[in-house]
Amino acid sequence: MSKLEVKPENHKIFIFKSIFEFDSAKQQAEKKKLNAFGLMAKLNPLKRPTDDNVTLKNHMFRYEPFWFVSSLRSLDFTCLNTYQVPVSNPYTTTVMLKSDSEIPIQYPVTRQQDKLRIDIQVVERCHRTIEYSNYFDGLNRDVKTHQLENYVKKFSTTEVEKVEIDNPLQPLLSLDSLTTKVRAELQNQMITASSIHDDHEEITALHLYFRPVYAFEYRWGDKIGILEVDGLTGEIVENGNWFKDTFDKTFTRENLIELSAELASTVVPGGGTVLKIASKAIKI
Repeated sequence: MSKLEVKPENHKIFIFKSIFEFDSAKQQAEKKKLNAFGLMAKLNPLKRPTDDNVTLKNHMFRYEPFWFVSSLRSLDFTCLNTYQVPVSNPYTTTVMLKSDSEIPIQYPVTRQQDKLRIDIQVVERCHRTIEYSNYFDGLNRDVKTHQLENYVKKFSTTEVEKVEIDNPLQPLLSLDSLTTKVRAELQNQMITASSIHDDHEEITALHLYFRPVYAFEYRWGDKIGILEVDGLTGEIVENGNWFKDTFDKTFTRENLIELSAELASTVVPGGGTVLKIASKAIKI
């Protein structure tokens, strides 16, 4: 059974400071508001959105979560193998190796055409380390890994002990689901072994990031369209979402450590699958 260890000192929460203020974000959205209802609506010659019939219904400033996880798996194991050792003397029929006992170990020579060899069966003691790290969108969208990584590389963050910002969205990718994904990557690596003596997994870093996003809800007749403006880059997402689920109360780094530790204690033999923990006051 693989054991999972978490390192509390590497559990961290980071907040990005918004680069674009509300007025700038709204100007960006107003320029693209006709795109909030899809391309087909814009191209319809009989009925299409215009500057006059599209109105701003609502807006929201929120913080969207994403995760960074790094992990490693460390194994000690043995392998049964056969070493093929070439024999240079063409007249050799048997090779005898000295051993601790008085009787030497004898190996018959195998001949293939003009090549001679002996086959020695051995037991190899092995150690292997498998590392895996990745970024994950906390809202389960198809966001490219490099996009999330670029946020961390290009924009400054503040490390916090508590999440005390306005409208931090509740991650839809929960911590237990995230841990299951990471452990599956570690477990899916092929291990050729006759016997595994120690199989140890670590979550070496678990970071939760919150980045600022503006959402603008537009109305066109009986239709609703959402535009999102990235609070860091100013980029616009035209097929946006109006997420509503926020934390019911302050979420802390200690909560993150507690949940992670509980997950580490709920592993099952074999596949290393993590069991989902019972519902808590704060779900993550």
